[in-house]
Amino acid sequence: MKRFNKFLLMIAAAITVTAIVIWQTTGGDYYTKYEVVERDSVKTEPDDPLAAAGFYDGDSKTRTVTRSEFRFGLLPTPRGVFDKHALSLTTVIFPVWVITFVSLWFRRRRKYLSKSLPRLE
Repeated sequence: MKRFNKFLLMIAAAITVTAIVIWQTTGGDYYTKYEVVERDSVKTEPDDPLAAAGFYDGDSKTRTVTRSEFRFGLLPTPRGVFDKHALSLTTVIFPVWVITFVSLWFRRRRKYLSKSLPRLE
């Protein structure tokens, strides 16, 4: 029985570590994203009239770039119950640990009850 408890805890810990590694390797963002919006610096061309008028700071200007890229987030950002943005580190780890602790609690309770009940012979 103790082997099963250790096995259950090891599985939950392995899922947690895997989710944290995926979170960090995909960018470590706070929220789950399927499109990444970033500012990118672009060199100004010498014949650009706006650069000649002094609209840009230095030799570069910035533009907004949208890329289709998945980033596993720490927190979900769902707009509905079954939204794809509901997938996140907390929504993966929380149910695993709830199932683990409830299972361990029921196993412990069953063991305690089996010891405390009188045996009929």
